[in-house]
Amino acid sequence: MSGVLGRLSGVRRLEDSTIEELEAEAEKIEWRCVVLDGAEVEDRESFLQMCDEAFGLPDWFGMNWDALEECLLDLDLGEDEGVLVVWASWGLLAEAEPKAFATALDILGGAVRGWAQDGVRGGVVLLGDGPEIDVDEL
Repeated sequence: MSGVLGRLSGVRRLEDSTIEELEAEAEKIEWRCVVLDGAEVEDRESFLQMCDEAFGLPDWFGMNWDALEECLLDLDLGEDEGVLVVWASWGLLAEAEPKAFATALDILGGAVRGWAQDGVRGGVVLLGDGPEIDVDEL
């Protein structure tokens, strides 16, 4: 497990780890870890609600894709060296609504690129099983 985050960029899949292991590694290197628990996320609305709660988005968050993108790019990263987003049980949304899943991945990936422009490293880990998608393994 050691050093996985050092190789992280963009969005990657990881099947043989746990949330706790990833949180511990993020803490060790002083990265913020945001866990998206997708166990009950089957549509756009529930994904947006999950993100609102997990990221602590502002009150003005409009519960739509454009607002999510704007909020994530404007996220207060403070003194964080990096940001790890762990999306557990991602396969549920990927299978239920592939188009919403693709949009969610695009927004999360764009946020990671935006954070990198501000000098903050990080990425998104799709943790666990799911359908075959065009995302590299970590």
